[in-house]
Amino acid sequence: MFGYVMPCTDELKVKEYDLYRAVYCGICRSLGGAAGCLSRLTLTYDSVFLASLRYLAAGASPKIKDGRCPLHPLKKRHIAEDCDELRFAAAATVIMADGKIRDDVKDERGPKKLAAAAARPFVSGMAIRAVRRGGDTFREMRDDVKKYVAELSSLEKENCPSLDRTAECFGSLMSRVFSAGCEDGEKRRILAEAGRSAGRFVYAADAADDLLRDKKKKRYNPLLLSWGDRATETVKIGKKQRETLARPVAEAVMTAAMLDLRRLPPAVELLTEGGDPGLCAIVRNIVYLGMPDAMQRAVGRNTSPDPEKDISSKESETV
Repeated sequence: MFGYVMPCTDELKVKEYDLYRAVYCGICRSLGGAAGCLSRLTLTYDSVFLASLRYLAAGASPKIKDGRCPLHPLKKRHIAEDCDELRFAAAATVIMADGKIRDDVKDERGPKKLAAAAARPFVSGMAIRAVRRGGDTFREMRDDVKKYVAELSSLEKENCPSLDRTAECFGSLMSRVFSAGCEDGEKRRILAEAGRSAGRFVYAADAADDLLRDKKKKRYNPLLLSWGDRATETVKIGKKQRETLARPVAEAVMTAAMLDLRRLPPAVELLTEGGDPGLCAIVRNIVYLGMPDAMQRAVGRNTSPDPEKDISSKESETV
């Protein structure tokens, strides 16, 4: 999920942060068992959000044990024991990585394209291994990821200028991933809505974050197509000229992302009712604090400062 679905760690209690790290380490362990040691390289902190939601949907809590990490062997740390929820998050992580690297092979150029092409057989092999061990649920998930990645690629080839259409495609992908294999109809719908909202938010944040790089490398970006030359502006910062995201574009994408984020709290509150207190605190922190902060950073680092108006702080109040 590209680094936009993480908690604001400063606002987590020590025991909550310890639980967060324990779940992360548990997913890493599950990845190693499901898809081989190299698959651990695909792990991101975003996967903890998915694992936490699956725990809450199942009415389960992580069982923590002490163990050693191969990368940090000198000190024992808390690790969540292997379970269905961690195996699910691990499989989703490597399947999503497979989908992304296939997309990179099509979209990237030069050294990055060669690197993606070289890595693709290994990542695809990891996904195949995870699917074989997981059965029908993971097989359907992989098919869904391939389907929506192909649809998204088709929209990109058409130079679709609509952020809403492309974000909805990625939201549909995440909706299927989050809810895959959930047998409880109500919980499945909640997970699907959470995935859709998170996916749309992530796509908007990524489009804003990558806009300047995409313009420089002449890659697809719906914001560039819809706004054209107005998407960026050149400002003077000190003695240097710098190209930045145009403020109207920043305001528009921030508003769109925050509207998508508004759909997450109702789903989260339904899942957290009566759930594990530590997981509830982590999930709420991510939704109410971490994701708005990630959006602020994605837009803010590419936008020139305006002393009269702070886009980030204003729009974050909508969540």
